[in-house]
Amino acid sequence: MSGYVNADGSGLVGGLAAGGIGQALQVDGAGNLKTTVGSGVGVDGGNGSGFVAETLYLFNNGGPGNNNFDRKRELQGKGITFYTITGGASVSSTSLTLAAASGLLPGTPLLLVGGGYTETVYVSGSYTVGSTTIPLQTGIVYAGHTGAFWDVYAPQGPQLGGLLATGIDAVANVIIDPNAGNYYIVRSASQDGCVGSNIPLCSPALYNGSTLDRVNGVNGALSTQDWVRQLLWQGHAYCAHSGLQSSAAGTNDYALSIFNPTASGKNIMLYSLHIAASGTMIAKIKATSSDPAYASAATVSNQRAGSGASAIASNCTCATSNTSNSGPYIQSEISSGPTELLPNNQVLLLPAGSNNGITLFLETVASGTYSITAHYIEY
Repeated sequence: MSGYVNADGSGLVGGLAAGGIGQALQVDGAGNLKTTVGSGVGVDGGNGSGFVAETLYLFNNGGPGNNNFDRKRELQGKGITFYTITGGASVSSTSLTLAAASGLLPGTPLLLVGGGYTETVYVSGSYTVGSTTIPLQTGIVYAGHTGAFWDVYAPQGPQLGGLLATGIDAVANVIIDPNAGNYYIVRSASQDGCVGSNIPLCSPALYNGSTLDRVNGVNGALSTQDWVRQLLWQGHAYCAHSGLQSSAAGTNDYALSIFNPTASGKNIMLYSLHIAASGTMIAKIKATSSDPAYASAATVSNQRAGSGASAIASNCTCATSNTSNSGPYIQSEISSGPTELLPNNQVLLLPAGSNNGITLFLETVASGTYSITAHYIEY
């Protein structure tokens, strides 16, 4: 490098740094001429002098051994690994031994854990890659460490594995107040009575089976719904009923069957069984393992107008003449007025693929009229 001299009058010598990387000259803040790497990248733990433009460094506010700067990482450089310390982790020790050292490079910061304390130490530049004996740039401060974390290359980034703090550029979330036109930093939810200026406006979303829908509010109040009503909105709630029928004189049993064949591929959850008659009545619910297929088809309708038919519509049948039956029954009730047989949010479930159902028998004791109704969802 002709034209430049050292303090003793000797000429500055140009050439190549270790690894064949060219050297260049740079003047630091004190006016000193420094030799710095002209290309390539540096290592973690730099002290702020002699950095090159192509390597971004972040100030860590005082790492051990005056290692105040670390290289900025991309996500692929933020894989995380952990190995157990097997020796050398005593106070002031400048080396330690690991069970393995996969992905460890010279200059890498190690996060030591265990013993009630955590601390960071930097691997020495003299470290031989692959060795489980790790020389350190500074002595260990706390005793009892049992393991070490460090960054490694990960083709898809850390994903759900977590990541270390080293080399991460903290970014603040900023939002705009559209009324005042000012920008604000998003704040934490650490107290009540927060001003709305720096609270993000968000909308909860519900999965509808293929996409997401916003939760709707009414007059500023959050509108929520139970699962049955949610499925009703999606067109999966149905009503099956006998219609208004005439009952004959004397004692007669009329039936409504809801049967879920294996071929339906659906779960059927009954959430309402309603009976009504013009006189005293007895209701009996019987579990079935084969479809009785009564002579009359029940009227089955989707509770969301315009939505599709039920997968078990053809398996909902009723008997409008006296029908013999016998126990055991899973429920029996006596009533003289309209009665709900599944009160207080009770349900009956007919699982997919199980080939089973229920039959609701309504026994009347005089001539008049009656109806039997079942409400269910399928999914």
